[in-house]
Amino acid sequence: MGQLLLPRCPCCGYRTGCRTCPVCYWTDDGQGDADASVVRGGPNGELSLSDARLNFAIYGASDRRYRDLVRPPRVDEYP
Repeated sequence: MGQLLLPRCPCCGYRTGCRTCPVCYWTDDGQGDADASVVRGGPNGELSLSDARLNFAIYGASDRRYRDLVRPPRVDEYP
């Protein structure tokens, strides 16, 4: 029997299974690649998914202000 794979975070891509990802601090609101450049407001404020992905590449968090709230991914969370 295979291991259950949790969904990937749309921002960082790790499989944390959390609504607000502890690896990047993006809150999954259903946004995906099709509308990644749209700022939806809501739990992610003024960030689009595209901006959050860029921030993650630069700061290791979906927004610079979340750098102290995130943690490294665990081995079982890698895509």
